[in-house]
Amino acid sequence: MMKNLRALTASGIMWTGMAQFSTQIFQFLVIVILARLLSPKDFGIVGLVAIIMGLINTANELGLSAAIIRRKDLNQTHLSTSLWASAGAGALLCVLVILSSPFIAGFFREDLVRPVLIVSSMGLIIGSFSVVQRALLEKNLNFKSITLVEISAAFAAGIVSILLAFGGFGVWSLVLGSLCGIFITAVMLWRISPWRPKITFSYPHFRELFGFGSRVTGSQLLAYIAASTDYVVVGRLLGALSLGYYSLAYTIATIPLQKVSWIVMRVTFPAFSTLQDDNEALRKGYLRVVRYVSLITFPMLAGMFAVAPEFVAFFYGEKWTPMVLPLQILCLAGALKSVNSIVSTVQFSKGRADIQLKWTLISALVMPVAIIAGVKYGITGVAGAVTVMAVILFVIMQTITNRLIGLSAYAYIREILPAAAGSVILIAGVKVYQGVVLVYGMPLVYTLLSSVLIGIAVYVVLMRLLFNDLFNEMRLLIHEMRG
Repeated sequence: MMKNLRALTASGIMWTGMAQFSTQIFQFLVIVILARLLSPKDFGIVGLVAIIMGLINTANELGLSAAIIRRKDLNQTHLSTSLWASAGAGALLCVLVILSSPFIAGFFREDLVRPVLIVSSMGLIIGSFSVVQRALLEKNLNFKSITLVEISAAFAAGIVSILLAFGGFGVWSLVLGSLCGIFITAVMLWRISPWRPKITFSYPHFRELFGFGSRVTGSQLLAYIAASTDYVVVGRLLGALSLGYYSLAYTIATIPLQKVSWIVMRVTFPAFSTLQDDNEALRKGYLRVVRYVSLITFPMLAGMFAVAPEFVAFFYGEKWTPMVLPLQILCLAGALKSVNSIVSTVQFSKGRADIQLKWTLISALVMPVAIIAGVKYGITGVAGAVTVMAVILFVIMQTITNRLIGLSAYAYIREILPAAAGSVILIAGVKVYQGVVLVYGMPLVYTLLSSVLIGIAVYVVLMRLLFNDLFNEMRLLIHEMRG
């Protein structure tokens, strides 16, 4: 069973990884083009709206996806009830956003926030009708189909945004492009998934799913509030322009979290749920996941730290240089979050969503204090506060999760040590190289490209010399993916 599960998980990671890699490359190019065409303030306006829409979207599905994935005995009534409950919540939340939009715009002191919020809220209704279809595909580990959907939606959204930006639509190019992606996703999920709802709603069935889903949703809402405090504080106290710089820096620093760890969480939650009563198998699977995630995300962020000035100047232009130092500071937070985020899959698979709920409640109370203390130093101070809190939360949350499955701190540290050591040496190697070539006045593009190549070479050689067994494991993983 464990072997089959590993093969299914590896296949899921491959297909989800293909989607994320393809869409990430494309979305990176889209953002580069849009950053050249639009102003940092345009990105700041969208960032302000994203604070609200992200919170509402977290509540929109009522945690029913996680409940569907985890529940073993599902029937048509469970599924139909879930879809209509999600659709009703989407419509209700859409109306709530529209009614509250004047007050939200007043809070952020940006009039344009109101119409952008109203238009963006349409996505709540559209997206709610595909919650069950996506959950069923994930439950059955059908990530190949989800890959097709996500790539298609990302390409459609990016093309629409670029065309509108060239047409002079400003901030609306970002808004309408996003709505296009939501619509394409919903349509394709309905076409791919064979399941269709019936006109039925059962409160007892809803209560069965919502009992678990509500704890997941509560935890996710509080986690989102804690994670969005920096955006709220920057947007309210420093303005949309500063938020534009900060939001892009944060987005880049959390790419490994969103595009690597998120892949793993999507795949491993249904896989780990089948092992919920076997702590030994769960420990082995979890450590394996942590090892692979850290080997990918740590050097990615170490490399970004090392080349951030050249990267920002070359791709986004000189007008974005105020984001360089915050980006470098946030790279540490991104690295820790990339591995710490996986703990939720272990907790949910064990049916302990209450741990996340309690802990995120504490985080939501503590995080604002740290952010407000840092804001007097601008977006750099906010980035520093976020990173300090990430370190503290990493240590505490990891300790709690280790105890849940009987995992020692030594065993955990041993898994992330190779990636951490390699990343530190990567940074040192790139900085030494840049110090040497600086005297030759090398053009920006050559400095950036050669620094990236040096960083990759240093990391790979170090892994090969000191941690050769990891290469054998990676070859085995690739073999499982192909199989």
